[in-house]
Amino acid sequence: MKYKLLIADDEKNIREGLAESFSLDGYDVVSAADGKEAYKYFQKGDVDLVITDLRMPGLSGEELLKNIQAEIPGIPVIILTGHGSVAAAVEAMRNGARDFLTKPVNLDHLSLLVKQALANRELVLKHRQLEDELDRRKQFQSFIGKSSSMNRVFDMINRAAPARASILITGESGVGKELVADAIHRLSPRKDKPIIKVHCAALAASLLESELFGHEKGAFTGAVSRARGRFELAHQGTLFLDEIGEIDQNIQIKLLRVLQERKFERVGGESLVEVDVRIVAATNKDLKAEIEKGNFREDLYFRLNVVNIDVPPLRQRKEDLPLLITAFLREFALENNKNIQGIDDKARSLLYAYDWPGNVRELRNCMESAVVMSRGSLIGMEDLPPGIHKSDDNWIRIPLGTSMDESEKIIIRDTISFYRGNKTKTAEILGMGRKTLHRKMLEYNLYDGDITPDLE
Repeated sequence: MKYKLLIADDEKNIREGLAESFSLDGYDVVSAADGKEAYKYFQKGDVDLVITDLRMPGLSGEELLKNIQAEIPGIPVIILTGHGSVAAAVEAMRNGARDFLTKPVNLDHLSLLVKQALANRELVLKHRQLEDELDRRKQFQSFIGKSSSMNRVFDMINRAAPARASILITGESGVGKELVADAIHRLSPRKDKPIIKVHCAALAASLLESELFGHEKGAFTGAVSRARGRFELAHQGTLFLDEIGEIDQNIQIKLLRVLQERKFERVGGESLVEVDVRIVAATNKDLKAEIEKGNFREDLYFRLNVVNIDVPPLRQRKEDLPLLITAFLREFALENNKNIQGIDDKARSLLYAYDWPGNVRELRNCMESAVVMSRGSLIGMEDLPPGIHKSDDNWIRIPLGTSMDESEKIIIRDTISFYRGNKTKTAEILGMGRKTLHRKMLEYNLYDGDITPDLE
């Protein structure tokens, strides 16, 4: 990596001498004759370290230091000073300067200070990047999945979260749309402000209007004082509107106005209230079909659907089942103080064959029930809820649009589960050698849970 140094000094000989010396050392160097010129260079970006004289006409080195630290805290600044201004240089260090040298400058010593400062800066940046990456990963801890469809969801969340555009999360009930909204908020610049949630289907139209926009004293019977609505409470944060497809047409009109103008009146009020709110909405309905029926405004749909994140149903990402099952078993075993080691092959086969119409929510409830009802260390068929037993475990279901590699992975996974982990039988049924089966199981990462790489 080639570092860029900015050298500011009103003495031409010193400025040009330093620039030539550091250029010969392999640095990219820009120089400025005063503080104002130096600050303009700095604002263009890509400067890694600044060497500046303390006393310069116009913008002094002290003022340049303050401006730099205000824009990019921690960037290394080395102060050059005459003998009579050492006290001022010490004060500059209190304001964030990395070090100071008195003139005439010892080039070897300055070169060493520059190397040390840049090395330290790189360590700080790498540590910050690692912390940021760990923080981003924490936002997805409530999500479990390694399937390609879920990786697409994670990628969309990462790309959409920093923006202020409205987001519409779609998907069946139970897929985890609220978890997506939480992750978007935590990864956004608004993460230090509140995320306010409204379940639109849970309130009558008259109550929902007051809930969203607030009301003035006397606006209706029981309104004994002014109340702030969810929009005001979410100011500078995120407002999550769950089941947006259920809201009344009149409220749709008012919601559209807020999205367009970022202003509204409280119920019974006349003055405008301005808000800065990021809208994230969710629905399990087909809003385009609702538009055709006249139940949902098309203009509101386009305002909400700037970014669409569609969360796949569990039946379309069954490769995530082993991870989900393991995670839920650990959670509920700990919660119920039980020693659960895993699931036997018959029970596992039933879980893989079931289509999970209630999605991850249903699977989670199923695992909690199984742990509560279990009598031993392994979850068996008898521990599973009755509805799971209705699945036909003689079929392998592969959704349309699945790639050949994904299809092969599903076939191997479900076949080995059906034959209770017997790899020899699985290889025989699938018409492949045991070594080929072993290689493909490693390739598809199918040695999860109770399945071990030992071929029988």
